[in-house]
Amino acid sequence: MAKLTHEQIEEIKSYLNVGKELPDDYKYLLFPPEKSECDLVYKSKERVEDVLSETWSVPLQPIRTFNLPKGKPAPEWSNRLIFGDNLQVMKRLLDDPQIKGQVKLVYIDPPFATKQEFQGSHEQKAYQDKIAGAEFIEFLRKRLIFLKKLLHREGSIFVHLDQRKAHYIKIVLDEVFGEENFRNEITLPGRASKNLQQQFDTITRLNVRHDTLFWYSSSSATRFSQLWIEKHNAGNPEGHWHHFWSTANRPSMRYRLFGHKPTTGQWTWKEERAKQAAQNHERYFREGGGRTLAEYWRDTGCALEFIRKDPEDGKPQYWRSPAETRLADTVWAGVPIYDNSTKYPTEKNEALLAQIIELASKKDDIVLDAFAGSGTTCAVAEKLGRQWIGIDCGKLAIYTVQKRLLNLTSKIGSKGRPLSAKPFTLFNAGLYDFARVRDLPWEDYRLFALQLFQIRDEPHKLAGIQLDGYKATNDALVFNFKEKEGVQLDEGFVVDLHRHLGGKARKEFFIVAPAACVTFLEDYIDRDKTRYYILRIPYSIIDELHDRPFQEIRQPVDETHVNDIVDAVGFDFIQPPTLEAKYVLSKSKNDLISLATIKISRFESHAMTKNPREFKNRETLSMVMVDYDYKGNGDGIFNLDAVFYRDQLEEHGWEVRLNSRLFGKKIMIIYIDIFGNELREIKTPADFGIKNHTRLKDAKTNE
Repeated sequence: MAKLTHEQIEEIKSYLNVGKELPDDYKYLLFPPEKSECDLVYKSKERVEDVLSETWSVPLQPIRTFNLPKGKPAPEWSNRLIFGDNLQVMKRLLDDPQIKGQVKLVYIDPPFATKQEFQGSHEQKAYQDKIAGAEFIEFLRKRLIFLKKLLHREGSIFVHLDQRKAHYIKIVLDEVFGEENFRNEITLPGRASKNLQQQFDTITRLNVRHDTLFWYSSSSATRFSQLWIEKHNAGNPEGHWHHFWSTANRPSMRYRLFGHKPTTGQWTWKEERAKQAAQNHERYFREGGGRTLAEYWRDTGCALEFIRKDPEDGKPQYWRSPAETRLADTVWAGVPIYDNSTKYPTEKNEALLAQIIELASKKDDIVLDAFAGSGTTCAVAEKLGRQWIGIDCGKLAIYTVQKRLLNLTSKIGSKGRPLSAKPFTLFNAGLYDFARVRDLPWEDYRLFALQLFQIRDEPHKLAGIQLDGYKATNDALVFNFKEKEGVQLDEGFVVDLHRHLGGKARKEFFIVAPAACVTFLEDYIDRDKTRYYILRIPYSIIDELHDRPFQEIRQPVDETHVNDIVDAVGFDFIQPPTLEAKYVLSKSKNDLISLATIKISRFESHAMTKNPREFKNRETLSMVMVDYDYKGNGDGIFNLDAVFYRDQLEEHGWEVRLNSRLFGKKIMIIYIDIFGNELREIKTPADFGIKNHTRLKDAKTNE
């Protein structure tokens, strides 16, 4: 058991004195999980109880619910698309009784930490994993620990990896989920392609063209339905005969058949079934009438089984009927791994996810993908009638998933009729819109503020003053900036509060307040034996209290960084960047296409930090996203058509070059900085100097 601090001991006593259940954080500290028989040891590996207790839990801020039927009450369940660091998000999901212990299937496709280059759109590298070795292993292990807590007792997890780190992660999975809960290692052969090694006389290794799926379950007692898959090699349309003896070794399956009884091994079927199959074959001889056995089998309903004597040695043979399907095994040949329908780097194929989801879940089960990426898991779960949760820390991923879910087709593989997705809600976690927070009713704002700083919502009075909760064993107050317009938290407020408390406050007292309301720079004020900490919103300007420094979610600046691993700490609020740009019309090099050009002359981000880092002009620009045919006046749905990364823009003299023939009546442009902040602009063709514009019919805008 970990050594507890004095404050932790006092807090445990306070719970026991009133008969309250201990928070999960203390359960992990007092009763740490049992050690595995074999553990993987590496640098910076944290204890399970520390991972669970010290991870930040950030509130989920609902931004918008899509496809909500008009005039009808909100459903009890809404599928969730969450922007944020998946570790902090999963800590929050543990507080939701609809989700904790209720997830039936987890599929994750984490960056492989291989530094291997993948081919993406525009003939560019899709990504290079930047974290290798122990850092990557610990990054993934932390997330597996939380995923285990979210899984249903009959749930499953599939982890998609390549050959570089799969063997290390297998040991971690054994440690987290238990070796007894290992189900299968599934091989995913990729499409055969030209092997470039043929141009060399010698090679260092064989060409690799497969990925690996590790399948674990919550319990070794869970059973799953058989998975029948399409045969990619139809085989003999007339069926074929196969020997009836098996290498399995059950004495009860040894009986006399056609004068033979095995002394080792066993027959394939039980005796009653085998004798009935032999009678069926005799019946075929009587009723066949010149038909082949396959024809007779089809005419009698494709249900009969047959056993005969081998014409050569007289031993039993059973007939294997022609089939278009077969039971799946651990080699999923013929199932495509990757796709390019959304142009998102390393997009997975819907057929692959359909096979996983059908194997390990049922209708209405919850499916979770903590690295949502292009949204294949969410889309297939929707098509197959599952509930789903998708999490990603990339704005490109969130907008790609959003567009995909709003343009679904009914069949796997982007085929079939249009399908309207059930209601799903977009959430922010860790990067918030303060205007939305500020406008919440007071009680909702108060709860949000408490959750930001891990303060227990336990209203109480001290010396007659109403307080809001406890941080550990210490009192906490949420400063009510709504009570009076223009109210400020100055040193005088703290002095008056201390005087009214009359010495009853403990060594530490916490006050949560918007940074804009606080008139002094210090993180705390001392009065007698009490230190009053000011917990400012946003977190990034607080220096005291925290074991780990603030770390924001970072967005990529080129396509190779789209799947970089992010470990965020704390939270921040959206602060739109400053933009200066000209919108003009120019010609392409061959003068065949009119290019609507955005010339970016200035782009600056703003951060509320005590020691802000200095950035050069345009250095914080991450990407520019475009919806060529935007419907709405700012309240419409952004439909991602094209993305331009900073490295592309810099190469083209900081110009965004758009095909004006794809323009509708309105164009929405979203400028995103490396911190995830957005600046949105709505333009018309006229803003680019285009007159009498007509949009190209059947324009394909997914560049």
